[in-house]
Amino acid sequence: MLVLSLNDWWGTLSGTGQFFWGFALFSSALFLIVFVINLLGFDADSDVETGTDADSGGGFPIFSLKALTAFMTFFSWTSVLLIGEGRSLWQIIPYSFLSGLVAMVLVVFLMKKFSDFTESGTADTLDLIFEKGSVYLPIPPDQQGKGKVHVTLNRSLREMNAVTQDHEKIHTGEKVRVLEVLPENVLLVEKVEN
Repeated sequence: MLVLSLNDWWGTLSGTGQFFWGFALFSSALFLIVFVINLLGFDADSDVETGTDADSGGGFPIFSLKALTAFMTFFSWTSVLLIGEGRSLWQIIPYSFLSGLVAMVLVVFLMKKFSDFTESGTADTLDLIFEKGSVYLPIPPDQQGKGKVHVTLNRSLREMNAVTQDHEKIHTGEKVRVLEVLPENVLLVEKVEN
C-alpha cells in the first residue's frame, strides 16, 4: 500500500490547487475561530469595521465577519471540490462565487432570524393597551386604590398594579381590558365580560 506524505501530495497539486487548498484551510480555521468565539457567548462582529454602510435592511450588515467567513469557506471548498473533478479555472470561479454568495446571504438571514428570538429584557408597557388580563388582587372602584392584574407582555406573564374608573369593585378572577398605562406603570383597566 502506497501512502503519500503531505509533501508529496502538496507537490502533485497545481499552483491553482495549492492556492485554493491553502485558502480553504485558512478560511476553515477562521470559521472555526469565529464559531468558538460565538459559542462562548462573545460577538465576533461587535468590533469589526468593514468600511461600508451596506446592510440587509434589517440592521444586519452583509459584510460582517460571520458572513465574510461563510463566503470564504464555501467559496474555497467549492473550488477545491471542482479542482478535484478536473474543472478549469473559468468553470470553478462562477460556481465557487455563487456558493459563497448563497452561504453569505444564508448567514445574514439566519442572524436576523436568531435575533428575533432574543429580547432586550425591557418591555414596552404601551403594548398592553387594549390587551386583556385577569384580576389577581381585587381592584377598588373609582380609582380609590390599587389592585393587581396578570397580563401577558412579550409572551411573558406579568403581575402589575391596576386601578379602575368603574363604579364597582373588580373581583379576583374577573377579566379586564387595559385602557391606559398611567405613571409608574400602573394600568387603568375596565371589566369585560368573559
